[in-house]
This record gives sequence, C-alpha cells and structure tokens, in this order.
Amino acid sequence: MRAMGALLAMLVGSWALWAAPRLAVPAPVYDFGEVKEGYLVVHRFLLRNVGDSVLTFTRPPGVSCGCTSAPLPKMTLDPGEGVELEVRFETTGFGGHRTVKYVYVYSDDPVTPTFTLALQGYVAPHEPYEDTAYMLRYRYRLILDVRDAEAYARGRLLGAVNVPAARLAEAVAWLPQTTIYVYDEAGETGVMAAEFLRRQGFWAVRVLSGGLAGWVQEFGSSLLVGEAPKVAPSMSPAAVPPARLASEYVLILDLRAPEAYAQGHLVGSVHVGSDGLEALLEHLLPLASRPRELQPFIYCVDEGEGVAQEAARFLQALGLQRAYAVVGGLPQWRARYGTAFMVGP
Repeated sequence: MRAMGALLAMLVGSWALWAAPRLAVPAPVYDFGEVKEGYLVVHRFLLRNVGDSVLTFTRPPGVSCGCTSAPLPKMTLDPGEGVELEVRFETTGFGGHRTVKYVYVYSDDPVTPTFTLALQGYVAPHEPYEDTAYMLRYRYRLILDVRDAEAYARGRLLGAVNVPAARLAEAVAWLPQTTIYVYDEAGETGVMAAEFLRRQGFWAVRVLSGGLAGWVQEFGSSLLVGEAPKVAPSMSPAAVPPARLASEYVLILDLRAPEAYAQGHLVGSVHVGSDGLEALLEHLLPLASRPRELQPFIYCVDEGEGVAQEAARFLQALGLQRAYAVVGGLPQWRARYGTAFMVGP
C-alpha cells in the first residue's frame, strides 16, 4: 500500500512538472556590434511560454545597471503565447568600453525561475565636440521671462521663453518638468510667479535675483538681445544670484530648416537655420573670454550628424569650450523622451 502511494505521488509530481509553464527565449543574447557613445541601444527579446499552463512573471525584470531598462508589457502568458520585452541600454558614459548588460526575467517556470538575457557590444567614444541627448536632458535649464510681450520684445536673455505672469496657468500644460529660471524686469514679481509654478508641481523653480536688471548689473550686455532695463534691480533673499544662472546656462541652437523647426522644437531653443550661426556671434564671441565654468552650455541640434557637428567644431575653435553637437541629433532625443520638452503645432 505504501509503495502504491509513493508511486502515485511520483506520478502526480511528474504530471505537475510536465504540465508546468516553460519560459523560452529563442535568442537570449543580443550583440549590437559597435555603436557611438550617445546612441540608445534598443532590442526586443521574444519571450514565449512553451509549457502547458499559464506562466506568471513573479516580478518586474531586474537589470545589472541603472543604464538599462526592461519594462514588461504584461505579467502572464497563456500556453503558446509570446510577448516582446523591449530592453534599452543608455550608452552615455560607456565610450571606449566593450560591455555586457544583463536582464533577469523572473517567472514561475519551475526549471528556470530566473532567465538571464544579455546585450553586448562595443561603445566607441564620441568626439570632443559632441555630447549626448541624455546629458542635454540632465543639464536642461529653461529660462522663463514672465514680463509682458512688449517688455520681452524690447530686451531679453537669449533663449528665454516669454510667458507673461498673468498667463502662466495656460502654460502649465506644456512647460517642461526641469529646472526653470524665472526672471522679471527687476525682481518685483518673479518670486510670486515661481511660487505659482511650484504649486502646480514644478519642483525646481529658481528666481533670478534682481530680474533682468540684476543680470545686466553683473554681466552687462552678455547674452542680452535688445535693450537693457532702465531700472535698478531689487534683490531678494528668496532668489539666486545671476552667477548661478551663468554657470548653468543652456543655449540650444536648432540648425534645421524653418519648416522642420515649426513642426516641433525643444522649448527655449533658438532657431538659427543651417546658415544663420554667424548672426549669433555678436552674442556668443564675448563669452569665449570667460572662464569655462561661466560659459554657457551650447547644444547644436539637427536631424542627424552633419550641420550640428560642423557648428559645434566651429564654436569650440572660437573658444566656446562648452559647445557641443548632440550625437544622433533630435532623433536620439525622441528615442528616449518622445515629444517631451518639445512644442509645435
């Protein structure tokens, strides 16, 4: 009797094992060959349940590095069902290295509860006049002019976006979630505008001490387009000094055709076209004499790797040490962030 019970238990166990879910991946290793640092490596692994019962992913996939992401689109697979797992590897910071990044898929497969996937290849270093879309996003600073349109037209900081304080509520839908420097004429209303934005969920809003007048008092006509304010700056302890903005100033130069720019561009970018860079030199050349840490970050963007690279090399040759072309251009921005931080029709 005992022998029969043991045999029955063994048969039941064997049946349960035979009927269990099974996770299979036809090609668990992806070799991306060689890419330039700054390109986002994207690959889709096909995950299939080749067992005879529902397979459940017991938790989201794990990754060996924060540079890699692998979100699962669903948590169960019926027998015979498959799903694509999109894995993304951010190559910024890996230039000059052969690398392997692992993704760990966890399921109730009794044989392989942890299935390991891998991306491997060589990341070639980018040029000294190039930087990545990832770093542009990291450094992105929006300069927001909250004066009325007439005052903005008279004189403004290069690259500043004009949203009058009375119309800030309308701009909440498209203002990017990044560090925002707010300035007014002389420091009177900037604090109130910043407080409004913080209440709307903008986590990093800074007020320029003394407004535009405070900037001019410290840096003269540097990066000023048009006339300087004819008022004295009013300093506030709740504001940050102009030198803080100067050290973090980001100027995005869009070198595409006017039609492409109109269809969609990064908020705050300055349209210069493919041959309009010389018109900006009166504003940019004086900056070359500043210490590197007080020069603006200048990011040149287009739809590829041609005009922007030429512009960045040209600007660096003039002494603008923090001038860069975005590796892969705007397509690499869209690959990571879609249309975030972009405005258009």
